[in-house]
Amino acid sequence: MSDHIAHLGICDDTFRLALVHPRIHPTFKELMTAHRDVAHLGSVTRSADMWSADVIDWARRQLQDGNAAGEAAKEADPLARQKLAFVLGSLTHRAADRLTKPITRCWGSGDDLGEAGGDANESKILQDIFIFREVYGSGTGQLADPFTEATLKPTVSEGQAALEGTFRVLLRRALIAMHTLRPDWDDIHNWLTALLKGLQTFPKSLDQYARLAAEWDQAKVKKYLIDKNFYRREDPAILAARHIQHGSTVTAEQVLEALGATDRTHSRYARALAKATDYLLAAGELFDGRIDVEQAKERFDVGVPELSLQD
Repeated sequence: MSDHIAHLGICDDTFRLALVHPRIHPTFKELMTAHRDVAHLGSVTRSADMWSADVIDWARRQLQDGNAAGEAAKEADPLARQKLAFVLGSLTHRAADRLTKPITRCWGSGDDLGEAGGDANESKILQDIFIFREVYGSGTGQLADPFTEATLKPTVSEGQAALEGTFRVLLRRALIAMHTLRPDWDDIHNWLTALLKGLQTFPKSLDQYARLAAEWDQAKVKKYLIDKNFYRREDPAILAARHIQHGSTVTAEQVLEALGATDRTHSRYARALAKATDYLLAAGELFDGRIDVEQAKERFDVGVPELSLQD
């Protein structure tokens, strides 16, 4: 699969198209704007197949059932809208995985191991760097948000390296705190085992990112991006997303045409945008109660192997 920056790019580009798409649920469009930061968290979170449909169905009951009767839901979770935004982002993650993971798995099954010199690891980093340049303007100007130009700058001092290490410890502690972990006093050893096995280890080297970005080796660009058909600027869905991003007028009909034209002849990035949009459309039908949870899971490709889209 691609890594964090590419996942954010696919999320943002999908949302750009979705905001113009005439059949995306209007509540979703509100959430894409109001809670983009929460959706970003969802877009880099794994295992959405396990809970996405159920959370959307839950959010429907929280946000819509009371309103359908002309009154506010009495027991609505105050975080229901943010939880729903998180799921919308996670659906773009699943689309990205299904279309980009076959690229990195070309070089074995260890793309999650973070081996610095491995082809799978380098391919993921090249995807990230390319999207950092293409979608986020290399961290400069109006297109940069949520990045800055310093994102892929190399570490230039021992002090900076130490600061990064400290930051990662603080981030890990904050993540643990947000999960409000409560130890199992009666079975502390199994609780600690589960915690430590699931602990984020930060296998990626930011210095490796910076080095590959500075070198931008054309042989590696060809090997990992061009030959694997990762991204093509001329693909209709990508063109539509870039036009929207740069402030050009793109009509609903043009978005529908661009997504409808996307097929296996187009890049995997473009296909991920189309797949993610399909998931959002299914999510809207579930949110409106027009399909049930099981039908939504089928539309979300739950149970379909991630590596099924090899071509």
